[in-house]
Amino acid sequence: MLLLLLTAFRAAAQEEVILRAARFLSGAASEEEVDEDWITRLEALGGRLIRLNSAHPRADGLLTDYQLASLADYRSRAGDILSWEELALVDGFSHEWVAAMKPFLSLASNRLPGVTDTVRLRSNTLVRSTLKNLGLKTRLGAEHWRAGAAWRTGDGTFFAEGNWRGHRLVLGDYNLRLGQGLALWSGFSMESLSTVDAFLRRTTGLTPVWSYSSASVHRGAAYQYASTHWRGYAFASLNGTFGGHLDWLGRQGQAGLSAAWDGGLLLSADTRWNLRGTDYAAELALRKGSPAALLAVRRSSGKLKWALQGRFLPSRYSGKKYGEYALAAGAAYKSGKWSALAGQTGFGSSVPTHQASLTVDAALLPVPLTAPGRLQIRLWGGWQWQAAPEWNLDVRLTGRYRNYEAPRTALRGTLGFSQPPFLASFRIEAVHCEQFGWLSYLEGGYKNAKVAAYLRLTGFFAEQWACRIWCYERDAPGTFSVPAYSGRGGVLSLTGSWKGSLRRLTLKAYLRAGWMLRIGHMPAPTLNFQLHCDL
Repeated sequence: MLLLLLTAFRAAAQEEVILRAARFLSGAASEEEVDEDWITRLEALGGRLIRLNSAHPRADGLLTDYQLASLADYRSRAGDILSWEELALVDGFSHEWVAAMKPFLSLASNRLPGVTDTVRLRSNTLVRSTLKNLGLKTRLGAEHWRAGAAWRTGDGTFFAEGNWRGHRLVLGDYNLRLGQGLALWSGFSMESLSTVDAFLRRTTGLTPVWSYSSASVHRGAAYQYASTHWRGYAFASLNGTFGGHLDWLGRQGQAGLSAAWDGGLLLSADTRWNLRGTDYAAELALRKGSPAALLAVRRSSGKLKWALQGRFLPSRYSGKKYGEYALAAGAAYKSGKWSALAGQTGFGSSVPTHQASLTVDAALLPVPLTAPGRLQIRLWGGWQWQAAPEWNLDVRLTGRYRNYEAPRTALRGTLGFSQPPFLASFRIEAVHCEQFGWLSYLEGGYKNAKVAAYLRLTGFFAEQWACRIWCYERDAPGTFSVPAYSGRGGVLSLTGSWKGSLRRLTLKAYLRAGWMLRIGHMPAPTLNFQLHCDL
């Protein structure tokens, strides 16, 4: 039996890389707050790196229009980028961005002597099975085209995409993320301002959808044209929604205009600039005669980073059930020497010894006619200490205070150990909301270039639903799971994966088995299996 388990758990630990990058891109303070759409985008790459030095780099929903324009301008003046340090100095990029995204990028250059472009047909297929449903994903593509489909019991998506010399056409399911989200923004989006990086949204434009869920996406056709300083979008969905967006891109920022029809006229103007180290972002929108606005400022100065945001969203505006009028502020600080991470070398292999952050979001959330004075204050505080190359401590305090229900306060500490190929973590979290609740787990793991296996034991006590605790669970890539623990009980879970290759065929197998026991409930077993084939 042990031999069978070890054989099933030979795998590359791609989940860690994807989760770390998704946390950075969505501005999340912890795994529980990650924007699931970023997980899907990163997993959809299927090992195909984005070639930054190609004639027309693909954004793949990871690079913004501003980053693409800045990259083209830099390469026209200085030539291809040949190191990660050089990329981190390009306007629109940063040391943190490159460190997080490096596993998904390539600096291969066909301008070097003896190097030429190679075009290769790539395909990947994923089969996923659980005790409740069956899922299937498949995709085929080359340099100028891609097609994919995903299906899970009761739902699914599909797309076909072609691109050539700045022109791009997507048929099927797609997302639009433009401006700061007041007008053209679809797909899952994290609302929490738990870190300074979350105060300004990343405008990633048009992206095809390759996920199991078709909720909150467009289905129809979308077109994009890109030149050095202009990008234009036009789209039409089968539900009768249609519109367009036009962006002007400069060396220090961008400005855009949107117009759409979804049963009523929606107009917006947005802009984002970086002036002397300060980021500015704003959007003004008009929907069915109702105005809305968002303004954000963020600045990095040495070890200190701070941000401010203001939101004015009238009742029932752009998906908001009630009105929201808010001011938010946040700051993050790094101190101490940079500490090397055990088992890592090269760019991004060290982190500051101490990192601390604090953000506060104060909002008026009126319910028209019935409760116009609803107030809310949310607080996020965090401290990370890299005590040694192998050890780190992460402490987080969150609070939510409302004048119309009981306040909620949570304190969490996570002690992590990493000495490749071994790792371990211990977490304990306490919550108070009318009553006390707690959750704790101990996890050990092993991973190297071919093997990944994790064993976790979790205990929890949260008798009231208001005291429920969300905790990220390891699973196969693209199967993002953050269940809410309530009641009393424990969970034992085993997760592992295996990676092998045969000529040009790469196989990845993932398995998760879990057993939850809640006092007063029937035991709940889980079994998830996923097989991923790349060609």
